Amino acid sequence: MELKLSVPQWHYSMLLDDERVSVFKEAIETSVKKGDTVFDLGTGSGILAMVAAKDAKKVYAVELDPITTEYTKRNITTNNFENIIVIESDATYYPFKEKADLVIAELLDTGLITEPQVPVLNSIIKRGLLKEGGIIIPKEVYNTAQIVAAKMNHIYYDEEVTSEKASNEVLYDTINFYKVNDEKVEYILKFEIPNDVKKPAIRLNTYTLLKDGLISGSSPMLNPPLVIPIKNNLNAGTVKIKLSYKMGGDLESIKVQVLK
Repeated sequence: MELKLSVPQWHYSMLLDDERVSVFKEAIETSVKKGDTVFDLGTGSGILAMVAAKDAKKVYAVELDPITTEYTKRNITTNNFENIIVIESDATYYPFKEKADLVIAELLDTGLITEPQVPVLNSIIKRGLLKEGGIIIPKEVYNTAQIVAAKMNHIYYDEEVTSEKASNEVLYDTINFYKVNDEKVEYILKFEIPNDVKKPAIRLNTYTLLKDGLISGSSPMLNPPLVIPIKNNLNAGTVKIKLSYKMGGDLESIKVQVLK
């Protein structure tokens, strides 16, 4: 399937992330059925809506940003899709007139912190907008944490630099999108640190289960590892840390406290 796409400058990196695009494409193509009604929430360029529209009866492509929405409309027209309805709105509140057989939501970020994946899908579930037996892509995510030696003194993504690991990696939560999830979360994490750590930080990773049997780790534009510095050095041994943040909030909502 070849598509002609134009996007705002800040969207190019997402389209160039082949791993991100291909894993969602596979999940959609193996899930959508003839006659389906599909919601694509946070549609962006519209690429995932168009993948779904090959087989779906109708796709509602919802985008909050007005500039991006204009590009989306242009892409839908250029590629001759007549079964995609582009909507400029906040998907959390948009008054859909029918239920979906398939909901696509690529509003992901590491820990689900800075993107509205959880608030948007909470709204869909609360309002009963997914048909019985309907499918959500992705199905769930797995969040992990690990102590590392920080490369910087502020919160950053482990992309062009890689922070050296200093502990075991701990699975601290599984977020299933078929249920309503608390947006404000707090965890007590325990790590085993073999050696003292100067300039320590906690690194968060998010692994995405798009559907049973199809899981993705991080890629440049899909949940890159997030590193949060810890104020004081850590001594070797068992360390307990309290981690809290708001899903769908911002990086400023993250709080990290070493427990005695």
